[in-house]
Amino acid sequence: MINKDGFAVIGCTKCRRLLVADLSYTTKTCICGNRIDIAKTKLLAVSGSADEAGEILRHMQTGKNSGFTSANRIGGSFKKDS
Repeated sequence: MINKDGFAVIGCTKCRRLLVADLSYTTKTCICGNRIDIAKTKLLAVSGSADEAGEILRHMQTGKNSGFTSANRIGGSFKKDS
């Protein structure tokens, strides 16, 4: 049984976008148009306020959307052999 108080971070099953959902409702509609049943989806994080849930969501997305990854982190250094 889901606690009806608070907010949760959930993932869309169609487009994999992370969303903040109010737990007092039974469904959440994603931007892609997919309707997500909150009772049947996995709650990634639960908080008491929408602001706190938004902060958790932004923290979860920073690693994914941080921009370019340096070449040194991907495959080592690219030193040219003479």
